[in-house]
Amino acid sequence: MEATKGAVPPIDVLVIDNEENFLETWSRILDAGGYRTAVAKSGPQGLQAVASSHPGVVLLDLKMQGMTGLEALAEIIKIDPAAVPVVVTGSGTVDSAVESMKLGAFDFLTKPFEAEKLLETVRRALSLSNLRREAKTSQPPAQPHPSDKYDLLLQGLDVLGEAYSLGLEKRQLLDELTYLESEAKYHAESLGQIKKKERAILDIRDELLKVDEIMRKYDFQKNALIQVLLDVQETFRWLPRHILSWISGRLNIPLREIYVIANFYEAFSLEPRGRHIVQVCTGTACHVRGSSEVLTRISALLGIEAGQTDNKQEFTLETVHCIGCCALAPVIQIDSQYHRDPSRSKLEKIIKTLQKEEAQACLA
Repeated sequence: MEATKGAVPPIDVLVIDNEENFLETWSRILDAGGYRTAVAKSGPQGLQAVASSHPGVVLLDLKMQGMTGLEALAEIIKIDPAAVPVVVTGSGTVDSAVESMKLGAFDFLTKPFEAEKLLETVRRALSLSNLRREAKTSQPPAQPHPSDKYDLLLQGLDVLGEAYSLGLEKRQLLDELTYLESEAKYHAESLGQIKKKERAILDIRDELLKVDEIMRKYDFQKNALIQVLLDVQETFRWLPRHILSWISGRLNIPLREIYVIANFYEAFSLEPRGRHIVQVCTGTACHVRGSSEVLTRISALLGIEAGQTDNKQEFTLETVHCIGCCALAPVIQIDSQYHRDPSRSKLEKIIKTLQKEEAQACLA
């Protein structure tokens, strides 16, 4: 039956597609699976059906005339937050999958697929829809009150319900969250920072979102691992272990393989690095002309030893065997600038100038 004709009885699954053969095939599979099914041949018809019959699951194609699947997807969530959309398409891309998930899609199926795959996805989606409706009907009328732990518990139940619908057990979810919490603490300590737990957790969340943006540029392809690591290195100036673990899971690459690559290439750093790199040449020419005194001078000004990064992540102090400017010995390099035997006053001026630029950049 078509979802827009007359009064529509309660349905489990609404199928929105403008291709008759797919509508017929999906309906037959779902009917055989014991689901009450209705169909709509366009986005607008489908939205009307969502508003009138409140299906548990909505299967919709991305490519439809008049209204795209993504446009319909965005409206479905507004009309009925308990409805669980599942995108089914014959021309899916990583970008369209990511965009669909951001708009609220529960799953993204690419044609062709086995009937068992469709039925299993619908089963899990319908389970989530039931949880959402039960939570909505069991809640008392909203009363103005300050946010407290009970609001948080309700949010936690929503998350737990979605975890179950994805096949995750509560123990698995808690283990993953506990791991990320411990990584947040370790990450803050590795940077020499003392943060409140909530701040550390929010910071690590923001970092993982940035890493997802980087991987999305390369369609989450395994063969783009080195480029992903280079972009992460450029963004964070080093490769924190929680980020490498996240990349391992997202790209399905063993963590040990990622560490092999990270240790092999000199472009990668597994230790924190500052926004400005100070290198003191300790080659023969520089050594005999007093590079050790220059190193002592810089170390005292920055408050760090060679191989260390300051707590604010502004400066990293390194020694190198040869910069290639022996005629200027003793010489140091700060970022891309070379300085010959700088005095303490000159070093102070350079450092203060860089710190001032950092402050202005933060205000911009």
